[in-house]
Amino acid sequence: MSRFVRCPHCNLPHDAEEDATCPITGKAIALERKRDIERPPVEPVWRMSIPPADVVEMEESPSVTRLFGITIDRKYRVDDMIGRGGMGVVYRAEHIGLGKRVAVKVLLRGHGAGSDAKKRFDREARAAGRLGHPNIVQVFDLGELADGSPYLVMELLEGQALSTRLGIEGALPIGDVCSIVAEVLGALEAAHAGGIVHRDLKPDNVFLTATGGVKLLDFGISKTSDETMSLTRTGAVVGTPYYLAPEQARGERNIDHRVDLWAAGVLLFECLTGMLPFAADNYNALLAKILTGRPTPPSQIRPSIAPELEQVVLTALAFDAADRYGSAAEMRAALLEAKKAPSPLAPGVDDVIRQGARMREDLSISGESPTLDLHAAGYEEHPEGDEEDPTEVSDSFVFSDVPRPPATLPDYEGEPSIEVDFELPPDFEAS
Repeated sequence: MSRFVRCPHCNLPHDAEEDATCPITGKAIALERKRDIERPPVEPVWRMSIPPADVVEMEESPSVTRLFGITIDRKYRVDDMIGRGGMGVVYRAEHIGLGKRVAVKVLLRGHGAGSDAKKRFDREARAAGRLGHPNIVQVFDLGELADGSPYLVMELLEGQALSTRLGIEGALPIGDVCSIVAEVLGALEAAHAGGIVHRDLKPDNVFLTATGGVKLLDFGISKTSDETMSLTRTGAVVGTPYYLAPEQARGERNIDHRVDLWAAGVLLFECLTGMLPFAADNYNALLAKILTGRPTPPSQIRPSIAPELEQVVLTALAFDAADRYGSAAEMRAALLEAKKAPSPLAPGVDDVIRQGARMREDLSISGESPTLDLHAAGYEEHPEGDEEDPTEVSDSFVFSDVPRPPATLPDYEGEPSIEVDFELPPDFEAS
């Protein structure tokens, strides 16, 4: 019978009759009798094609690079995978010398030197690494695996993405929204001061930590002010479509920090209303809305929004960049001032509106017909469409099956008429 020995380096079983060294790490296997495993002559559980590097790609998922149990550059011991995307995988790891928990992001094999993915990966590391700010994810290290796959080491975050919270709650409490977006604007202020435009601000790239902090992620398509060439060809649109400023939608090359302020306005609108200011079921229709439509005043969707806060949203979403805030600092100051403004509705009514809207959405997803109407609270209803959400955008656009209700009224004139009824709970008391 074959004798299998568990390798102390990669933690996988290898045939002791054939392998004196680990085929994965290239290190000697210590043949300790107490670790020997007697097994029948069958194929190992893992059927693998071993590359000449630290990397093992499993046949069951060839697009995913797995590094479980591997030590990178004799410093970072990889424990498990915590996330993956189209271009990279993120692992939970530990710095052996410091005992510090970190996240290691590895670019998938196939995105080699010279590729756009590799350039964006390097850009993310450089941009985040040079910006020491409490609201920007920290990058500690950058390197390459033995097979040439680049990796970067970042702080390990515990919590959830803003997109996750929006998916659970829909529209968020107004105070929370102002605090979250204010911290995002603080991060943008630091980035802009460093000559960096993020260009891809969206809920997926805003992380809410378990300790109540906010972190801005993913500077992969950011642009520095001294760059003369874009990572994409002339006229290509870079960013996530729903958060594109008009000048980005037109494919202009000479954009500046005000595209980030537009995206912050979209983020603010979405967190306040649970809707997007511009949405469509295909890319061309979406661009047309961004370039020709007008966002619905958010108070028409959520009447508890104070006029001062609504003005912050609409200023950020001004079609002409010159009509937006001049800086992230200016927008942040206006937002924090607007946060102090009282709601036009009685205390407690906003919670009822949020609960009713969420219940209506849940019932809609389940196929039931909701009967909630919100006239008594001053709530104005807008029809939900079949709009979808893109996952990621560069030169091509992919729309997923996540429904996103529209909030655009291209021909908005005055207050649209609506007749709705609303029944408050028996124990509700407005003070």
